[in-house]
Amino acid sequence: MIIVLISLMCCCGSDDPSTSGRVEVVFWHAMGGPLGDVLEDTLIADFNRTHPHIRVVPVNMGNYRALSQKIMASVMAGSPPAMAQAYETWTSQLIRGGVIVPLDSLMEADPLYSRDEWDDFFMVFRENNTYDGRIYSFPFNKSVPLIYYNVDLYGQLGLVPAETWTEQRLLLKALCLDANGDGDLLDEGDRWGTAFGPSVWTFECLLAQAGGSLLDDEGTRAAFNGPAGNEALGFLTDLLFVDRTAYLSSGYDHQRDFLNGGLGQVQGSVTSLAFMEQEMERRRASGLPSFTIGVAALPGHTERRVFIAGTNVVLFRNQDSRVVDAGWEFIRWFTSSEQQARWAAGSGYLPAGRSSLDDPLMERKFIDYPGLLAVVLQVETALHEPQATAWYDGREFLSEALEIVLYGRMSAAEALERAAALADAEIRLEAER
Repeated sequence: MIIVLISLMCCCGSDDPSTSGRVEVVFWHAMGGPLGDVLEDTLIADFNRTHPHIRVVPVNMGNYRALSQKIMASVMAGSPPAMAQAYETWTSQLIRGGVIVPLDSLMEADPLYSRDEWDDFFMVFRENNTYDGRIYSFPFNKSVPLIYYNVDLYGQLGLVPAETWTEQRLLLKALCLDANGDGDLLDEGDRWGTAFGPSVWTFECLLAQAGGSLLDDEGTRAAFNGPAGNEALGFLTDLLFVDRTAYLSSGYDHQRDFLNGGLGQVQGSVTSLAFMEQEMERRRASGLPSFTIGVAALPGHTERRVFIAGTNVVLFRNQDSRVVDAGWEFIRWFTSSEQQARWAAGSGYLPAGRSSLDDPLMERKFIDYPGLLAVVLQVETALHEPQATAWYDGREFLSEALEIVLYGRMSAAEALERAAALADAEIRLEAER
């Protein structure tokens, strides 16, 4: 359950500058592996080198659940970090607690910051970081979903990525291979069309493509249990139980099966590209079977839309104004067009603004991966999840519903209605606080 924040008389302790006189800015994040390396060893290291009066100190909390718990505990103790990654629902809670700095106040007071930089951000990011007309966060690690496919296999079969749900079902049937003709796809040498887990993100995108939404226009009731939600979940169950072109997976098993040649395609995050290419290079170096990985935007239905994923960055109030100013200087630098191009090219995350797409680093990446520009441009019509704190639990209820349905334990309509009723109760409780 979400911890209810209590406004604090003294919002935060101060970070002491180092003995060299530099202002220390402690930054809590959850970026691990190669993504953490790009953040810490490349970008933050470069910022610290070029800003001798500031030292950003990154602290990896391991994962988002741990990060959330640490943030809420530190706020209650009156000693949060200077900055942190935060999902929208966390940010709403922090705003109610009065513990984060409205970034629009810093934007307006900064003579070096042009409003054009904010206007360059993709619209969904501007909406995503604005709460009741005020800007409280900036985009940090944002992503869109995409289709990864086996280019070599598609070429052999004369296939191209699907543009619609109908085409997708036909495509997945064409990708399946029953090597020994025994009527199932469970033997060595068999190939499935795809695989997926009970992912809220996958369902959200299908919901949007069917013309639906997570909440009603007022944000006071769940809407994912309507006709569009049933159609979206029905599409997934058809792949599993009617077409039998997909199977249910967990974790990243489906991506590993794809790389091993057991799947024709998988849906994933744009940030997985670097990991998948590394694994494919390892396979080539080891003499294992390999293939060229292709990327494509998701197919559409009545609409062609997706939901963004990932966190934003917030700046905590601090008794030492130098820490706030230094934190803002890093945020402003990190979200500039040039640094966003470096971040996107190195990590696979989306750049925050459109101007970064014209950077030579991004242009080279688009040449290396035909289809990637179309994947990135999904952001132009993308949606974001609800910002209300109640959605933290509402999302969990939806996740449970998807799992129940995809494992064949309940009908889509019944499970979604149950999840919607639980989500509505959480929304009402938040409204009463």
